[in-house]
Amino acid sequence: MQTLIRKASLLILLLALGGCHAVRVGYNNAQELSYYWLNSYVQFTAEQKPVIKAELAALHDWHRFNEIPTYIKILQTAQKKVLQDTSNKEVCSMVEDVRERLRIFNLQTEPIIEKLAPTLSHEQLEHMQRHFDRNNEKWRKDWLEGSQKERDQHRLKLAIKRAEMFYGSLTPGQRNILEENLRISTFNPDTSYTERLRRQADAIATLKKIIDLKLSAPDIKLEIAAYFDRLQNGDDLAYQNYVDRLTVDSCDGFARLHNSTSPKQRQRAADKLGGYIKDLEALKSSAQIE
Repeated sequence: MQTLIRKASLLILLLALGGCHAVRVGYNNAQELSYYWLNSYVQFTAEQKPVIKAELAALHDWHRFNEIPTYIKILQTAQKKVLQDTSNKEVCSMVEDVRERLRIFNLQTEPIIEKLAPTLSHEQLEHMQRHFDRNNEKWRKDWLEGSQKERDQHRLKLAIKRAEMFYGSLTPGQRNILEENLRISTFNPDTSYTERLRRQADAIATLKKIIDLKLSAPDIKLEIAAYFDRLQNGDDLAYQNYVDRLTVDSCDGFARLHNSTSPKQRQRAADKLGGYIKDLEALKSSAQIE
């Protein structure tokens, strides 16, 4: 459940980073969009609807007043650095900055789950599992099915799309860099899929335990805190090592690509980040007026 709320609430930030007035308007309604997304998983009852809507509205307000200024600073730093060569250490440092924001965000979602969990029914958990199953089927099609060549081409296509969103058209040499990055990456779809299933099962089992044992509020708090700890830190050292290696690979790969870009491409990336900053500044100003 925590993963669902976190993903739904991340719509708040994603809507803020769309680069146009229409998306900024969407940010102001992000709690409603997040609610509808969550409801597709849970199918809230009439009693649950006002509770979760109020909680998402409060989370949105907290994010708007507290997190937007921080993201502006992160983007301003990135905008300055994107005009220069970088290193894997610098890239990983910025990745850690974003992860820290997500950790802080997680702390804000925990009380929401504590309040909602004991009101859920077994039917809602079954609906959630069916939704997981549908999403897992799509994940398998995207990352596990087809030949190795087809999967590699799918990954390369996504990597090129993401890079060109910031830098514009890539040269053949830069596309070769992306292809090489993917070739030497430690990404293993089977490992990632196994962990995906484990986290989903853990979420369902935790909620089922809270419901079946009719836990008290203090015990629910402990259960949710333990779930958060497993989600963030895990107890599978092999998987944690895999994630760490994957992060280093990603930082190395990004640094290689960035250092191959031209001044024109870097300026385009800086302008793109500047557009994000402008949008977030507008959202911050509107929050202060309100």
